[in-house]
Amino acid sequence: MLTASCVRTLPAKPEVTDTACDWVRVIYLTEHDIEVMDRYTKKDILAHNKAVQFNCKQGVKEIKH
Repeated sequence: MLTASCVRTLPAKPEVTDTACDWVRVIYLTEHDIEVMDRYTKKDILAHNKAVQFNCKQGVKEIKH
């Protein structure tokens, strides 16, 4: 017995849910941290914080350097 159908199967479209902003946070420094860290570490933290600010715009205060 043969059966026919009008159903057309389409490939499922992948759905991407970005959860990075759920676990990435701005790094806050104390005065002591700033005094003891080298220049490159401070630059890396600033770059990280700016990336968080740019990519996770909701709920992140503006970061000034």
